[in-house]
Amino acid sequence: MGWTIRRAVDADAERIGEITVAGWRHAYRGIVDDERLDALDAGEIAEVRRGAIAAPEPMAVFVADDERGRVMGYCVVGPPREPEPSDDGTAVLYTLYLDPAVIGTGAGSALHDAGVAHLAAAGFSRATLWVYTANTGAQRFYARRGWHADGEPYQGPGWSAPATPWARPL
Repeated sequence: MGWTIRRAVDADAERIGEITVAGWRHAYRGIVDDERLDALDAGEIAEVRRGAIAAPEPMAVFVADDERGRVMGYCVVGPPREPEPSDDGTAVLYTLYLDPAVIGTGAGSALHDAGVAHLAAAGFSRATLWVYTANTGAQRFYARRGWHADGEPYQGPGWSAPATPWARPL
C-alpha cells in the first residue's frame, strides 16, 4: 500500500479525532481503564488537534493518506511545551496514531520518518516521547527506529497508566 504523507489541514481534524479514538481503544485496552477508553470523544479530540494544526512552526501535524485520499494516520511533532520550552535542542514527538486497519502497512513508519525529518530540518538535535510502559508493541516500533528508554517510568497526575520517556538523536 502506498502512502502520501502531507501536512494536516483543518478539514482533517474530524478524521484525526476518529483515528485517535480508534487507536486508543485498539492499543490501550488492558492498559488504560475501559471507562476512560469508552468515554473518549472524537469531536473534543478534533478541537484539540485543530490547535496543533494551526500552531506556528516548528509545531507540525502530518497525515498519511491512502490511495483513495483518506486520512488513515497522523503524527504531531514540535518543541517541548511543558513546563517551559527548552533551548537545549530537544523536540517532542507528541502523538503517532493509525487507524487500526492499517497497522503494519508502513503508514506508521512513513509518518514517523516525516516527523523526525521535520524536527531535524527545524534545527533540533534530539527528540523525546512518552510510551505507556505496558505498551510493548509501541516500544518495539520505536526501538527499531533508533529510540531508547531514557528514564524511569512515571505516572503523572491524570495519567491513565505509567509511561516511560524515550529519546533519540536527530
